[in-house]
Amino acid sequence: MKKFIVLTAIFATVLTACDKVKNAYPEKAAGNSTLDWSLYPDGDSAYYVSQGLWPTFTANTNTFTNVMIEDYTGHRCFNCPNAAALLHNLEDANPGRVFGVGVHTSPVGMSNFQEEELPDYPTILYNDLAFQIGIHFGSKPGTGFIGNPNGSVNRQLNGTDNTSAPQTWASKTTVELNKPLRVNIQSHANYFASTRGSFLHVEVDKVDNNITNDLAVVVYVCEDSLVGPQLMPDLTRNANYVHKDILRDCIDGKAFGRVLEASDLGPNGKYYVNYTYKLPASYDVDNMHYLIYVYDKTTEEIYQVIEQHLH
Repeated sequence: MKKFIVLTAIFATVLTACDKVKNAYPEKAAGNSTLDWSLYPDGDSAYYVSQGLWPTFTANTNTFTNVMIEDYTGHRCFNCPNAAALLHNLEDANPGRVFGVGVHTSPVGMSNFQEEELPDYPTILYNDLAFQIGIHFGSKPGTGFIGNPNGSVNRQLNGTDNTSAPQTWASKTTVELNKPLRVNIQSHANYFASTRGSFLHVEVDKVDNNITNDLAVVVYVCEDSLVGPQLMPDLTRNANYVHKDILRDCIDGKAFGRVLEASDLGPNGKYYVNYTYKLPASYDVDNMHYLIYVYDKTTEEIYQVIEQHLH
């Protein structure tokens, strides 16, 4: 699988071999580097721009802080379906403001809750990135993440702990929804079926200039839904359980993303980061989405999250 992240701002002085003209990117657009132009089937970067595919972001009129709830779960965890139902209720009650993601992990990465067991639990819902997240928060001093189900609400900091039990998610979500906006995000994606290539363009605006810690941007690649077995609270096996919003990958292969650098700044003081991603053949593009979030590298609290469909 090819994944590429934009690391530096290069204003078309360094172009891929297929580029035929200078200044192929929009003037002063930050974050331009080694995008995989082989995923664009119709030509080079100059043609991509000339066709209006490189977005020009208008003013971001959003004034709300959104919420990401990470559900640390497993398909052989009998208490996990109740946690998932709670999360989905919060999403339904706050459309466009609350976004859930099922992270199949434990405090030690793999546990018997996540692993497959033939023939009853054959579905692989975990991945190495999910394990990295679980181990990171499971090993923090003072963590409350000692088993499944557990999760985080914007990785809201409570003492030294960024995680919390499901029974706290509703109250924490209310707190987060009412926080003043500190970071704004906009995005645009283009998808090309013939190459299964996705181009993602992201604008990050640090609204609160009192933020002095480094900010990092992460893009989760999530599968909307998948029918597969799940152990239920009554200890029965539900073969037709719908697993939702499954963390399948990170667009750059980095579970904790990358720090936004001065080289990502545009002349308007906003950050611009651009990615290319080749969607694996095993996934249906119509059943996938990105979760794009920005967080504080010191406290690990998430300041903003948005959802972006691949096309």
